[in-house]
Amino acid sequence: MVADAQKTARARGPLAPFRVLDLANELGQLTGKMLGDMGADVIKLEPPGGDPSRWIAPFYRDEPHVEGSLHWWMFNANKRGVTLDLTQDDGRALFLDLVRQADFVIETSPPGTMAALGLGYADLAAAKPSIVMTSITPFGQDGPYAQWRATDLIGAAMGGEMYLNGDPAREPLRPTVSQAYAQVSVQAAVGTMTAHFHRTRTGVGQHVDASLQEAAATLLDNAAPFWDLMHVNLSRPGNGRGTSGRLSGKYVFEAADGYMAALSYGGIFGLNAKQAVAWLDSHDAADDLGSEEWQEKLDASRGVRTPLTSAEVDHVVAVLEAFCRRFPRAQLMREAQAIRNGWAPVHTPRELAEHEHLRARDYWTPIAHPELGTSFDYPGPWAKLSATPLSVRHRAPRVGEHNHDVYAGMLGLSAARCAELAAAGVI
Repeated sequence: MVADAQKTARARGPLAPFRVLDLANELGQLTGKMLGDMGADVIKLEPPGGDPSRWIAPFYRDEPHVEGSLHWWMFNANKRGVTLDLTQDDGRALFLDLVRQADFVIETSPPGTMAALGLGYADLAAAKPSIVMTSITPFGQDGPYAQWRATDLIGAAMGGEMYLNGDPAREPLRPTVSQAYAQVSVQAAVGTMTAHFHRTRTGVGQHVDASLQEAAATLLDNAAPFWDLMHVNLSRPGNGRGTSGRLSGKYVFEAADGYMAALSYGGIFGLNAKQAVAWLDSHDAADDLGSEEWQEKLDASRGVRTPLTSAEVDHVVAVLEAFCRRFPRAQLMREAQAIRNGWAPVHTPRELAEHEHLRARDYWTPIAHPELGTSFDYPGPWAKLSATPLSVRHRAPRVGEHNHDVYAGMLGLSAARCAELAAAGVI
């Protein structure tokens, strides 16, 4: 029987035996979602009436409704939902009762807020020494900016991400989607799992401190140390790519049916330069790039040492643009890959939803919405584990949907007590 139970738990995911209390707003809701995908029982706690992030657009059928936010659906799938007012004494007492039956707490309130409520890490650790509390804030728990508020836009700006995004001749550009929020949530999940590993060895929990600004700065990859290494400050590349003031070039081209992402100058430079020019020539599209003069310029080592002039750049780009516009993306990708050039189509969201490779790997996961009488395809698990698979199992909770299951089922409160707490606005 024990072996069967363990097998069932493993099938539900690596965190199936564990419970998470998720207090996060949009800054960190992805963290709880990731733990839920790993099989944890994630309980999303909202104020009575619902979390403000339920009103983040877009909405199902473009109809604003507390249960219709697609943002809420995405970032709170795989969670149960309860309402709880932590500003009331009874609410705080219930929360501590939940902590005693939980393993993780995720919160995004300003530093000091939880402690002022008597629910800081020291308070939670006193109630349960093994608890892992993850705090996700704009600038961390300490430092001169600790009490500053921030949106994803501010995180992207103050983390340096915007400075490297956009056209070099124009102002910095923010990404379309909330990259800073996503990045801090992922890093917070990694920190949470690191603290969990420590707990499995010691039995003692930790306080995990995740900063939006630091997450965005980490997103810059090698940009931050580039000055120390090369004495060059990276800048916005636009539709090009350049790192050290040497060779750079355009890498997105318009095809007959959309856009292609390619190596700089379509791979005209580099180890496969001759093959690339021969490919263009096979379609009578190489213009004069196959000449001896241009072959010398396109030589891999010489091309890196001696950048092209502006006029030469414009000519190479014009040849490639004219070539790409003649053919559909699938043909360009197939033929480029055949000569070992890294070309690929720039997919639209619709194309991703219909992509044969993602479908073949069962990435898109149908999730039922019984109240709507239908199901929707959700992005699937963010990793595939052979022994303890991750999964997206159910939709996001409706407001207070699991109050009875949690307060009566987990905490053992009577129906009369639950009704009393509801009437008082505690749950």
